[in-house]
Amino acid sequence: MSATTVTAFPRRTPPAILVIEDDALTRCLISDELRARGFKVLEASAAHDAILVLDAVRIDLLFIDLHLPGVRSGLDVARLVRSRKLPIQMVLTSGKAIPSEHDLSDLGPFIRKPYLAARVIDLVSRCLNWPDAPQP
Repeated sequence: MSATTVTAFPRRTPPAILVIEDDALTRCLISDELRARGFKVLEASAAHDAILVLDAVRIDLLFIDLHLPGVRSGLDVARLVRSRKLPIQMVLTSGKAIPSEHDLSDLGPFIRKPYLAARVIDLVSRCLNWPDAPQP
């Protein structure tokens, strides 16, 4: 096959990521880092808000704090996504005690706070099978 017969397809649109984090500073920092890499980013500060977004918008990946204020936790949101069989990747995070790895293994990788933004970007890119962080 010669190079003249190969069709180059445009790069797919950047994945949509929902950052669910109750700490505003942490949420803004990680969201800004993801946006700077060209990802589409939505934000939620509580489980209820996250569920509203999930019901309205196609999301490719959740970056979710397991411990959120309110009746439902981040872990509840993650389990809801799995029970609905939604094709959404998840990265779980917390600075507090977490359930055993066995309890989280079917939900997605876990990264403990505090974390480096570069590690989060790498983990998100790998979860989405995105070879390089998208460029704006």
